Amino acid sequence: MASAALLDDDGVAVAISHSGATVDTVDFLLAAKAAGATTVAITNHADSTLGRTADIVLTTAARETPFRSGAMGSRIAQMMVVDCLFVGVAQRSYESSVSALQKTHAVVQGRKLPRGNTQG
Repeated sequence: MASAALLDDDGVAVAISHSGATVDTVDFLLAAKAAGATTVAITNHADSTLGRTADIVLTTAARETPFRSGAMGSRIAQMMVVDCLFVGVAQRSYESSVSALQKTHAVVQGRKLPRGNTQG
């Protein structure tokens, strides 16, 4: 909610919910919309509350069951959509994306333990 409140009309908020009926997710999108941001929903149910709230709806087609394997399927579908969005944004701002990726890669590399250290 804090992040949503800081957005403006240059911002984009992405909310992810398989059912599209998660209260916290819908409230986040409503707060982002009220702040002026463009809102995007990633959901399996476009006609859900979340889908009706968003400016843009990206739908997945994953079957969810009460078992964890079903939930995993919906998460994989959602992550695929997020990865596609990432690539699309990176392609549109290639130079700054490459620079940001190099910086984040360097920071993460500095956090790795030496090979062979399996304690922990």
